[in-house]
Parts: sequence; structure tokens; C-alpha cells
Amino acid sequence: MDASSNLATLLRKCKLLAARLGSQQLEDWVLWESNGYPDGVPVPEYRIWSLEVRGHFAGPFGSGIRNAKIPLVSIPERVRKRYQRYECCQSIAGIETMLANATDGTLQVSTGDLALVLGRKIYRDQNCVEAWAEFGANQLIEVVNTVRNRILDFTLAVWKEEPNAGEPNASVGHKLEADKVTQIFNTTVYGGSANLVGTVTDSSVVFNITANDFGALEKVLAEQGVEKSDIAELKEALAEEPLAKPDGSFGSRVSSWIARMVKKAAEGTWDVGIAAAGNLLSEAISKYYGL
Repeated sequence: MDASSNLATLLRKCKLLAARLGSQQLEDWVLWESNGYPDGVPVPEYRIWSLEVRGHFAGPFGSGIRNAKIPLVSIPERVRKRYQRYECCQSIAGIETMLANATDGTLQVSTGDLALVLGRKIYRDQNCVEAWAEFGANQLIEVVNTVRNRILDFTLAVWKEEPNAGEPNASVGHKLEADKVTQIFNTTVYGGSANLVGTVTDSSVVFNITANDFGALEKVLAEQGVEKSDIAELKEALAEEPLAKPDGSFGSRVSSWIARMVKKAAEGTWDVGIAAAGNLLSEAISKYYGL
């Protein structure tokens, strides 16, 4: 729950948890997030985004265009997909290093000999002399936040099913069945939802919230004991992330806000059951997003 905690250490703890739960899927995911995704292993959707391709061009009589945008439709179809759906395979440690070195808020990806392939096909009388692809550092921040949030989702869901699961001294009778662990993993880690904790019956709240109606969302949260300062923080997060992702999950700032609220529930500073907390918030915000 602590956003400042070391994610590499958290992943190592998850590897131990995977061994105790007997979850090969969790162990593999932790391995790939820790060491990077090898060739042949599909990366999760939260590691895929589009790139912006740019280049320098030179023309006659000393003319030229620098840092010009190159439309993706002008890139040969056989290689276009790698820019439309760039797959980030780097390890979490590698991503954190890249973020530390991203001084201008953008990172570049090599395009190989794309400049040679494009030649004079982009701008009239201008030859492409250099090409590169780039994306915003916020994409990597979102990867880190998503990994942290999905670890939280998974462990809370396991805890809800069996509070003693993963404990070295847990009795055999308290051990979760392998198929149940797999179901929880697929739902919380690869399922795309930021908050799949509890069920609708955990909170018995009727959500009369329409899309983009923050007033209705604020009313529901206030009725459930969410403080005004927390609601104000959520309002800022929703203003920054006005849309849910294509897969229906939330952005990094909204997800981080939910994680903080679940932490409050766990600590008892927000008077709501921890199992109901995640479900209540995700359901209410989903309604706001029109999902």
C-alpha cells in the first residue's frame, strides 16, 4: 500500500508468496516483471501503447525540417504494428532506471533503418536523414503503478478468501485450492480491473450515478463516510484522467487514490470493511466512467 516502498523488494516477497500458494502463474509473472519479458512471452496490455515517430529531414539549398512528426500511416505496413502497439519488455528495475534518466519527460526507442526506408516519401523534396520513436515517461510511471496496484488487488483478494493463506504455519485446512488461486490471479492481475475485491453484496450500496456526474459520485462517497478532503483528491484525479482505459481499468492516479482509501479501511481510519472498500469504490467510479 505504501507507494514509496521498493517495488523490487515487493516483487521478491510475491515470489515467496507464489511458492507458498503453489501458483506457477504468479511466480512466472513476478519473474517476468523482475527480469523483463523474454521473446515469445506476451506482455500484458498495461505494457502496450502507441509510439510517436519523428525525424529530421534535409532538402535542397540547405533546406530542412527538424523534429517533424511522421504519420504512422506513412510507415510500411509490415513494421507499422511495432509502433502502433509498442511492447515494453523491460524489467521493473530497468523501467525505474529509465524514469530516473528521463530529464525532458520523454523517452526514445530506436527505429533501426527506418529513415532509409522512408527516404523522400514523407515530405516533398525532403529526405529523411534520421528517425526515432518516442513516448511520454508517464507511460512507464503507469506500468510501475499498475504492477503495484495489481499486487495489492491479488493479495487482498487472497486475504479475503483465506486470511492465513501464504503463512508458513498455516494448517492444511486453510490452504487455498490451486484453481481458486489461479482464478484470483487471472481476475486481478491479467483481468484488467484495478479493484476486484469483494462482491456487490459486500456493501449493499445502490449506485445512482450517471456518466460524468461527479455530484452524484460525491454524494454516494460522502454517504459511505469518505472525507471531503479525500473526495477533493479524487475529483482532481478524475479531472486528470477523465476516461477509463480501453480495457475498462482505471488510470494510475485514480488507482493510487483507491489504494490509499483501501489502506484507510485496513487501518480503521475509514469506517468500512476492507473487503467492501475496494468493491464500493471501483463500482462507484466505474459508474462515473459510464462502464
